[in-house]
Amino acid sequence: MEQSPLTEAFYGQLSTRPLVLIVIGRPSCEDCTEWHSLLEGWRPEQQFSRLEVVHLDLNSPVGQRFCDENEWTKHIDFIPFNVLYEDGEPTDQWPGGSLDRLKSSLEKRA
Repeated sequence: MEQSPLTEAFYGQLSTRPLVLIVIGRPSCEDCTEWHSLLEGWRPEQQFSRLEVVHLDLNSPVGQRFCDENEWTKHIDFIPFNVLYEDGEPTDQWPGGSLDRLKSSLEKRA
């Protein structure tokens, strides 16, 4: 599955995107790298084809802005941390990298 970094431009358009998974982490995080690789090889079913996956580097300027604007991020204890946005609103969140967990969340929205 195609993935990209969360940029300022994308962040500004988050409310216009139908379904976005934001993976919060750091490039130096081994678990984050493994989750990125697993997502890269995943071919989602047709009903999940509208999903966009973006990675948020906590050390980047947009990462700092995201954390400043989302108070709940201060309570993240484990990365990677996933937040599923639907029509600009967070609808689910969970720590770790599990395709089964992601599919379960997506199936609730199919």
